[in-house]
Amino acid sequence: MIWTYLNEKLAEAFAAAGYGEVPAVAERSRRPDVGQFQCNTAMTLAKAARQAPVAIANQVAGKLEFPFDRVSVAGPGFINFSLADEFLASETGAFLHDPRHGCPAVEPLRLMLDFGGPNVAKRMHVGHIRSSIIGDSLQRCCRFLGHDVVSDVHLGDWGLPMGMLVAEIRRRWPELPYFTPGGPDGPVDDGITVDLLNKLYPEASGRCKADPAALEEAKQATTALQTGDPGLRALWRRMVDVSVEAVRADLGLMGVSFDLWEGESDVRDRLDGMIERLTASGVAERSEGALVVPVGRDDDAEPVPPLMLMKGDGSVTYGTTDVATIEHRVEKYAPDTIWYVVDQRQRLHFVQVFRAAEAAGVVEAGRPVLEHLGFGTMNGPDGKPFKTRSGEVMSLRSLLEMTIDEARKRLGEIALAADITDAERETIATRIGLAAIKFADLRNHRQSDYVFDLAQFSSFEGKTGPYLCYSIVRSRSILAKAAAAGFAGGGLVAPRSDEERDVCLRLLDFGRAVLATYERRAPNALCEHAFELAQSFNAFYHAHHILSEEDAARRASMLSLTRIVCDQLVLALGILGIEAPERM
Repeated sequence: MIWTYLNEKLAEAFAAAGYGEVPAVAERSRRPDVGQFQCNTAMTLAKAARQAPVAIANQVAGKLEFPFDRVSVAGPGFINFSLADEFLASETGAFLHDPRHGCPAVEPLRLMLDFGGPNVAKRMHVGHIRSSIIGDSLQRCCRFLGHDVVSDVHLGDWGLPMGMLVAEIRRRWPELPYFTPGGPDGPVDDGITVDLLNKLYPEASGRCKADPAALEEAKQATTALQTGDPGLRALWRRMVDVSVEAVRADLGLMGVSFDLWEGESDVRDRLDGMIERLTASGVAERSEGALVVPVGRDDDAEPVPPLMLMKGDGSVTYGTTDVATIEHRVEKYAPDTIWYVVDQRQRLHFVQVFRAAEAAGVVEAGRPVLEHLGFGTMNGPDGKPFKTRSGEVMSLRSLLEMTIDEARKRLGEIALAADITDAERETIATRIGLAAIKFADLRNHRQSDYVFDLAQFSSFEGKTGPYLCYSIVRSRSILAKAAAAGFAGGGLVAPRSDEERDVCLRLLDFGRAVLATYERRAPNALCEHAFELAQSFNAFYHAHHILSEEDAARRASMLSLTRIVCDQLVLALGILGIEAPERM
């Protein structure tokens, strides 16, 4: 990778100048007029070396040879330099035959990603979009780097909410065979859909809050379900199936997929044994009638309450199933690390769960490493979590359709190819709409909140997904026209202008951007790279008339550069979970 190479060469120059092993660092120059890069290490070394930094810089600059070019020293000790055109040409041209574009693979880990988090009987809503988009991008990034990734949607499909729904359905339709001894013999024409369940759940929840008798009925239904009543298990299975079908459709529209579709119910059979074991070992203790695991520490900046394993009424909590899920994952998948991509407002919950898992011996010797990758909220203009104008939480499907519809309108404002069919237009609108919402989310650091601005996100100008898609389409158009005219890239890149050099330098940043996305668990690093590359390419496009260039060798070089840009943008956006249209 170019940055590693430059740092090694700089370190060699410091050693050759007599300063021993120095962790020299190259960075992009703040003064492009004097060089493409700069190194400030002479100033950090000056005190220990007891020399003026400018003297150190001059000695080191004298040791810098090829591929360094235009080496100079400025100010109190900045070493400025550029890279020789031959070196840029060689490094960039290699990407024509390197599908990784210089990005190294890493030592592989078995890595589990828990994201999405939909609940049975509820439509996915805007609150699920950030987890789905960020989690999918991270799983794509980790796979690209060579990790063995297992992703799990982790359904909310167990506990009292299921009992509430069972009791509500029985109250309304007691004649259904789910409520007869032994349950149904086969499939039931029950009219149950996810939309019906989505309507029933708030009504059932409200009834239980207002009526103690209804709450008791829901608790009894929960107990019967969890102890294996065949009819209620069949009804529960039906609710899970229709819910998963809807979730798959919503996530499928977004291009988000999972390896596992496990849920809280997958650990139901290990809960009693785990609780008994933790109680017998003294990890869990009684507190005011409940069973808890103390997880507070003396050095906590703020108090961390105990994790409640079992309430006074004998019911378990989300924390209980989360600890059991870690145990299940360790035994079945043996991960080196587990990442939870969940709203950062759940930070305290994960502190409790992770510490309880450690206390229970589920996590031993720091393995697996458990990380909560919290994220901020997508807000409306009022600065509060985004809702519809009527104040309701918008469904994920409605948000996606609204964004695609806006993209459809924007396409009407630009000149599309004359032979684009209606079906292709819809495909283009869908890809542009998804690019708009995904890039708008990922370009922010995951911990930052941001305001949903559909008009801005959907623009073909500025730092947006549509702008990046249009840049890819532009590069594809150039290459298609070149092929039709019998022109071809020569397989070589020979930069002659500042615009071409800048494109080459941006291309060489790809590996660092991917690694930064992984190391920071934050895709905004790759978003920034893709946008800067697109900007650089468009500046190059406007400065040079590629197809009308009469010098065949020069034209071939520019076409090769265009091919590399196109491939890298497609690669970068693919890691972000964005697919550009083939044309517009």
